Amino acid sequence: MKNNYLVGIDIGTKKVATIIGEVKAVEEREELEVIGYGVAESNGMRKGVIVDMHTTIEDIKKSVKEAELTAGVEIESAYINISGSHIQSINAKGSINITGRNHEITKEDVDRAVTHGSSIMLPNDKDVLHVLPQEFIVDAQDDIKNPIGMIGTNLEVYILIVTASTAAVKNLLICLKKAKIDVVKTVLSHIATAQSVLTPDEKELGVALIDIGGGTTDVAVFEKGALGFAATIGAGGYNFTNDLAIGTRTPIDKAESIKRKYGCGTDPNLRNQNIEIPSMGGKKKRVISASLLADILKPRAEEIFEMAKRKIEDEGLENKINAGIVITGGSAVLDGLLEIADEIFSAPVRIGRPIGIGGLIDKVNTPEFATSVGLIKYGMMDMKDRGMFRSQPQGFLQKLKGYFNI
Repeated sequence: MKNNYLVGIDIGTKKVATIIGEVKAVEEREELEVIGYGVAESNGMRKGVIVDMHTTIEDIKKSVKEAELTAGVEIESAYINISGSHIQSINAKGSINITGRNHEITKEDVDRAVTHGSSIMLPNDKDVLHVLPQEFIVDAQDDIKNPIGMIGTNLEVYILIVTASTAAVKNLLICLKKAKIDVVKTVLSHIATAQSVLTPDEKELGVALIDIGGGTTDVAVFEKGALGFAATIGAGGYNFTNDLAIGTRTPIDKAESIKRKYGCGTDPNLRNQNIEIPSMGGKKKRVISASLLADILKPRAEEIFEMAKRKIEDEGLENKINAGIVITGGSAVLDGLLEIADEIFSAPVRIGRPIGIGGLIDKVNTPEFATSVGLIKYGMMDMKDRGMFRSQPQGFLQKLKGYFNI
């Protein structure tokens, strides 16, 4: 990748979305602007897993090509996401004694503690995606976020280990390679999406993120600024559409249009209205009551939110979401969905849209771009963690150029 560009490719069940961002040095800070985007229909994925590699490769190429045209740059490397029901999160703990000079904790000590905690046996069919420190404890003093430089004799760390199917990861990487995209890093969708739509205060106070994608729904809980739990449910926006198509005996594409136009049909102003819908097999159109939409779609929405709630409760985290629920993903904008979520969770609920970026924000400021925008925001933070940025613009640009081997 040339110059100071970051690329995120969200490969989902319904769409492949590519976002190109440009990092600009403004005074003594860096700002991220979206300069290009591309969307292609995804036909090779089912519930977050590749089922047709050739089709997925072509879908990636289409999305990338469109993004390249809008940005006027060529894409060589990208951050990509991964999700699916094979994702698991495991809580672990590491503990070491501090033996260095004056018992001052160093970065090497932190690395040793994290390594100790993450040394667990995994099945042969699982890969580690992320090892995420959640909280450090120094000599029984807890709630420490960064212990480096502190004095102590014992260092403990609570970590979250995120794993994914080895086959799912390898198949995804093969598709990107054949699409001629170098993968900088594979990122859990939950983490990327959170970078895009959650505020630091929400992460600190405790928040549940529910990302309703095409074939799956990602559920994550953040507390004290860190990811505490991640899971994926095998149901999403396509289930709404499919239920509607079956319940009203209308083609899939028409059911999708009706869903987007009328939402869950819970609006009191709509319930007594009649809606004209196409019939299967080219037969003449029929008229149904809008209340039928609620009868079909509300139970599905309730089921997805109940499943998400159960995941959270099974981890004992229901009392940790003090900042409420943030719903994002392509189905988040359906009319009536927030009200249904509010009934299920009895907590504040809002729609999550990408925040903290500039450029073509009017084009990507929707929940369906939450993950792809989050990938470039994650990429920017990743580069900062690697020391790619300096406070002075000239140093930052030179460092960034060196990173991309210009």
